[in-house]
Amino acid sequence: MDGQIPQGRTVAGKSVRNTLLLQIPEDEFLIIEPHLEFLEFKDGARLQQEGHSIDAVYFLNGGIGSMIIEVSDGRSVEVGLAGREDMIGLPLAAGLDEFAFAVVIRVPGDGFRVPAETIKQLLFSLPELSRLLRRRLAIRSVELAQNAACNRLHNVRERLARWLLLTHDRLDSDIIRTTHDFLSRMVGTDRPTVTLAVAELEKDGIIGPGRGFIRIENRRKLEQRSCECYGLFRRFNAELGLGK
Repeated sequence: MDGQIPQGRTVAGKSVRNTLLLQIPEDEFLIIEPHLEFLEFKDGARLQQEGHSIDAVYFLNGGIGSMIIEVSDGRSVEVGLAGREDMIGLPLAAGLDEFAFAVVIRVPGDGFRVPAETIKQLLFSLPELSRLLRRRLAIRSVELAQNAACNRLHNVRERLARWLLLTHDRLDSDIIRTTHDFLSRMVGTDRPTVTLAVAELEKDGIIGPGRGFIRIENRRKLEQRSCECYGLFRRFNAELGLGK
């Protein structure tokens, strides 16, 4: 695909910005449109619970959902991100009914909800959406494997830069609202270590200081600080309608 995402669709007066809903042909959009329930998603909203059945899927227009694996001692690590390029509840496209990780909103936004049973029935009459979802699953499998390698092999500064870049790709702003405590859980380390890494990026003028947010000041330098993993993720940006 050339990365050109069509525009101009609405549901009950609400603009559609999710790239999956924009990429499908008009006849398929008209089939799914009556089942799209508009919702606003607040920071911390839990859309899916690890080990629980998938009861609905979500097409985000904006904001970001964080895919998190949590262990019994309270520690957690992020294994992926989902934004306007994705459908939260993607395993349903492969016939799976349970989530292997939790999905928590980390950047507020809005989007659409469809009950799981409804989307499973609709997919039989939505061949292009089904194809796109299978393609998203293939991309997701590559990203999950790369995330596992990155969390094991690369240092905190590289992982932090990668996370900031992936988040920035999914936002229409240079401001990323987050805390050091949250960042430590996303990159799988402790808060003091993340605070040192953030301070280093601030000192070099790559990000700007802020309370409860990070401002991207020099994206080119941030890319240079990231591990090579970001380059793999970026290969899919045009297809997903993402990137800067």
